[in-house]
Formats: sequence, C-alpha cells, structure tokens
Amino acid sequence: MKKWLSIIFFFFYIIGHAQVSDQSEIKKGENIEDKIKKNFFLKAEVTKTSCYVGEPVMATFKAFSRLNASLRVVKRPALTGFSVLEMVDAYNNEPEVEIVAGKTFNTHLIRKVQLFPLQEGQFLLEPAEVESRIFLRNPNMVKYLTLQTPPISITVKALPLKNQPDSFSGAVGNFSVELQMKDRELHQYEPAIAKLVVLGTGNLPLITDPDITWPKGVEVSPPQVTEDVNKYIYPLSGTKIFEYHLETHDPGEYKISPVSFSFFDPAQQKYQTAFTREMKFTVKKGKKKINLAEKIINNPAEIPVQYYYFGAIVLAIIGWIVYQVIRSVRKK
Repeated sequence: MKKWLSIIFFFFYIIGHAQVSDQSEIKKGENIEDKIKKNFFLKAEVTKTSCYVGEPVMATFKAFSRLNASLRVVKRPALTGFSVLEMVDAYNNEPEVEIVAGKTFNTHLIRKVQLFPLQEGQFLLEPAEVESRIFLRNPNMVKYLTLQTPPISITVKALPLKNQPDSFSGAVGNFSVELQMKDRELHQYEPAIAKLVVLGTGNLPLITDPDITWPKGVEVSPPQVTEDVNKYIYPLSGTKIFEYHLETHDPGEYKISPVSFSFFDPAQQKYQTAFTREMKFTVKKGKKKINLAEKIINNPAEIPVQYYYFGAIVLAIIGWIVYQVIRSVRKK
C-alpha cells in the first residue's frame, strides 16, 4: 500500500506529458547512465557574459526531461553583486515544452531573473541544485540523482569616464523624460503637483531623481517615487515617476528650466542626454475661491453652522407641507 501511495504522490510532480516521448524504458544494450544524461539535465543561460555596470542581464535556470522523473529544488542560485528582479510571480512546478536539438523536452523553471550589475568586476552566478527521482523500466528501478547547473562567470565593465555628462547619475538603457504639471494657474499658498516622468528600457529600479532648478519662491517637498514596469519582458521596460508637491507664497510668473536626464546607452556605447520642455505657471494674488458645493466635498467641517440650521428649517417646512397635504386628502 505504501508503495502505491508513494507512486501516486510522485505522479503529481512528474516531468512528463503526453506530447513528450517517454524515454524511461531501457532497451537492450543501452547504458543506464548515458540514457539518463541525455534525457535529464539542467541548463543555466544568460543573455550576455560581458556587460556594463547597470546594464540588464537575463539569467534563466531550467531542468529538462524526457524521463518519468520527479524533482525538488534544493538550492536556487545566489546572485551576489547584482540587484535582482524576479521575472515570474511564483515557481509552481508547472512544466512547459521545449525543443532541444530536434528533441522535445518538458522543462521545469528553477529561476528566471533580470540582473543589474552594481559594480565592475568578475562575478560568478552560483549553481542551482535539484534532487531527482527517476523511474526506469526494463528492468524496473528508481535512480536518485543530485544535479547542479554549471557556474556562469559574468564580466562587468566600468562605465566610461570619457564624455560622461555632469548630470549622469547611473541610468543605463534608453530613456526619455517629461515634466508634467496639471494646473498652470495657481493662487498663493495653493498646493500644486509637478511630475517628472522617466520612460524607457533599462535599469529603472536604480534610477534616482535628477537635479531640478526650481524657481525662487517655490517650496518643494522631497519627491514621492512610483514605478510602473513590465517585469515579464527583457530588458525591463516602463516608467518611473517622481512626484513633487509645490507651494508658492508670492504672486507672479514662474518658470522651471528644462531638466536634463543623462544615461548611458550600451547599444550605442555612448552617453546621451534627454531634456524636458520648459514649464511655465502663474500664481495669482489671494486665496483660491471655492464654491459651496466644492467646499462640502473637500472639507465639510469648514461649512458655517448657520447653513446646517437653515437646511434643518427648510426640511421642517417641507415636512409640514407634505403632512398637511396628506391630511387634507384623507379628510376628503
């Protein structure tokens, strides 16, 4: 009974689907070790083995099988020297089908990540390790294996100092930049929001806010930072938003000079600088007038008490009229 329960248990972890030819049967004259080696193995792949600091690299670790086998991930690879972004939501043991050298294999994803090198040097991606149980036929037997992916060495080059702009702060990829401000006509002490939006592909998580020359008389809070990225594609793509809260005390015309954002483009191996447009806004004298409806929505606590009294009286009068109408109808 225990034997059958064990078989049923491992059935749910099997790396073997109907569309993949099962090579578990040992034919006469076949070497068992060679059979397993050709039909069950691990692979580690990277998109490049030489890159610049900050340049994204994708690393994938997988198990490949054409055998009736189960596996358990013992160790996922350590990735020292990199900022790491996982490219999947969960590692759920769901196999996929891939073709290798004309043969169809079931694959099991061990880890898939985007790596952002933090410094120059030679870095080693440590092996992933799995334990497996392989069920063979003719003769019936179970083989136990522990497999590792081969270590991968990545050379990380320093970013060139030649022609490096003063505004460069570590962005690597291909980007554009926008400065957005919804309200361009303000009143004294009225809060406003300016957004600096960085769009593109590259090391978005490592990008810091660029220097902005704010007009005199404008108070600015430290930015709130948000990201909207697609982690499922390589290289990483999306936007990073720096939201600034502004407040002005003096009326007048204000101007935010174009903001420069420099980045290193590894595809062209050179620095580039993107600019925002000049942003102008006006501050009028006095506080902004707010109508009663807007005031009720935004801050009901500031409504004068007499308005509540007036409303209560109106409701009482309406109620008295309705009562008199109903009473007269009943008398008739």
